Amino acid sequence: MAETRIRASGVLTPTRGAPRLTVSLDTLCLGRDAATGRITGSRRLPGSADQEAGKETGLLLTEAAGRAASGAAGLQSAVAQVREWRDADGLLVSRRAELLARVETAGGPVLLGTSGQGDPGSLVDALPWDELGSLDAPFDHVRPPDDWRWRPLVLRPSPAAVLVAGAAFSLTSRGGRATAKRLSGRRVLPPLTLTDLPSAPPEVGIDDLGALARPAPLVEAGRICPPPPVSPAATGVPIGRALWDHDAGGILPPPQARLELTGPETEVPPDAVELVWCVEGLQRYHGDGTVRLHCLARTADRPGGWFRLVLRGKPIHLLRQARGLAGPPTAVHSDSEVTTRSLVLAGATDMEGAGHAVVTVITP
Repeated sequence: MAETRIRASGVLTPTRGAPRLTVSLDTLCLGRDAATGRITGSRRLPGSADQEAGKETGLLLTEAAGRAASGAAGLQSAVAQVREWRDADGLLVSRRAELLARVETAGGPVLLGTSGQGDPGSLVDALPWDELGSLDAPFDHVRPPDDWRWRPLVLRPSPAAVLVAGAAFSLTSRGGRATAKRLSGRRVLPPLTLTDLPSAPPEVGIDDLGALARPAPLVEAGRICPPPPVSPAATGVPIGRALWDHDAGGILPPPQARLELTGPETEVPPDAVELVWCVEGLQRYHGDGTVRLHCLARTADRPGGWFRLVLRGKPIHLLRQARGLAGPPTAVHSDSEVTTRSLVLAGATDMEGAGHAVVTVITP
């Protein structure tokens, strides 16, 4: 049996005149063995960017440029992708879209990114454009309160997603799998659940080797789970995550992880220090297993003033200091796709005292 996959990719960059928009389309016809569900081969089909997926991609980018132009923040670039899965009759089975904008603010460059299943039209409104208003020039840089080290830290979804992705990598990399196997069943975190989600859409239900594409818990209620089993037919690819690559002519793992963090809900403490945005252009993941978040921060009781705060530590160790999750779940798309709420952590003093973090304020 055959199926068609369409990937429309677009890039928008501002110019002195109209923004420069480029959209490309990649259309593949794939054969799937009816008995095993395994992809047996593919061929590239001619396609036009005027097709629906291409039009949706261009629309996402032009709407994002319009929203950025309506505020003081300056759009540096935006990328979008719309992927469609169609059956042998050309009928739409599933659609997924991603949008990522790099925006220059008075506090530095930040990323706005989100993704979603279904209609791409809601993605532009899902980005927190209004929150950028408080970063309008002139940038109100303030000194943090004298007691900031004793105040709880809150990672808003954008920086929380970096921490979640780092924690997942520490459990799924080659060395991380060995660690996960050794710690399997042990409760090392608060009652948080970290789940690896399949890249195959739920309407399809199987990966490109025919295995069921199911969510796989990496951490469940604070307990480390055994590492997901690897497919015997594809080296290094977990079962249910196999993806056919036309140019390679074989199976590869998904290019991006899809993750979800859930756990007990709480409220943002009224005196919290909120890490709202990560400043771009700085290395986040380091070879020693630590993450370094250089963030634009503010206090919840003084939301108009900003300062720069750096949080560094190993992701699992940082998550040990979690007190709960606050606010609505948010889909954050950057180098990974992470759905998370704001993450409420202990204060800098407690985290540093436990040896789990180094927290510093950068003065201008």
